[in-house]
Amino acid sequence: MRVFISLFVAIMVLVIPSFSSQCLSQKEITVKKVKNVLEPVLGGAKVVSVRKSPVKDIFEVVIEARGRKIPVYIDCSLNFLITGEIIDLKAKKSITRERARQLAKEQTEEKMAKLEKVLGKEKVEKLKKALGERFTDIKIVDLKKVPKKYLFAYGNPAAKMTVYVVTDPECPFCAKFDTQMQEVLKSRNDVKFEVILFPLPFHKYAQKIVQRIVCEKSIDKKKKILEESFKAVRNRDEKQLEKLGKECEEGKKAIEKHFAFGSEAGIGGTPTLIFPYGIMISGWMTADQINKVLDALK
Repeated sequence: MRVFISLFVAIMVLVIPSFSSQCLSQKEITVKKVKNVLEPVLGGAKVVSVRKSPVKDIFEVVIEARGRKIPVYIDCSLNFLITGEIIDLKAKKSITRERARQLAKEQTEEKMAKLEKVLGKEKVEKLKKALGERFTDIKIVDLKKVPKKYLFAYGNPAAKMTVYVVTDPECPFCAKFDTQMQEVLKSRNDVKFEVILFPLPFHKYAQKIVQRIVCEKSIDKKKKILEESFKAVRNRDEKQLEKLGKECEEGKKAIEKHFAFGSEAGIGGTPTLIFPYGIMISGWMTADQINKVLDALK
């Protein structure tokens, strides 16, 4: 069996400040202790578990970032974080990749069990058919944690179903999704779409546009600015995008709250849709796909 070594194999060692370079005993290397050392440098990722690796004095640490669990490694002094693959040369296999596949399988099984508990088997099967290959990308969000203070809605206010739309006014795929959302609303009255404004850091004008939208008192005005922004994106009109923005302190607070929610929910981009029961799907969808998901969740 031939072993292919990718860029992922290149080992990166992060030196973590510590008072000692001596090895700790296995009993001393606890999840709590590793969390205290690692989580401040992991950018929001969480330490899930710690166990011995096949390499002496190196421990496997499973971390969770944006809903995905991956193995990394730490030395016995808790001074060095190692990201990369452990290759078993005799067996000619990547221990790290096998572990990553095992973790992914376990997460899929956990997710399926949770989905069946929340939806029931019949709805899960309908959802599988509605989403096809995208079914495996589903995440489950606690709807109680959705920050509702700054949201505004499209559609029937009394609708039985609510879809939360995590969107960025400068995002081309959000502008594309917006047209599909409007198509859905033309054909059905049982759903409303509530907007969670989520300006991505690399979009030049999105932050100020969101701030302005938040600080507008009129819902109609909020919608008008968002629609004008999407129109400018579709027309590639950068000057118009620049005109639409305006700084606002309350808007900055809203962005902070939405980002905090996004980090906890594992939202990595826009658009992201959160359907009834907390079913979260990233990426834009056609009106037909949205309708199929809604019908599956009825």
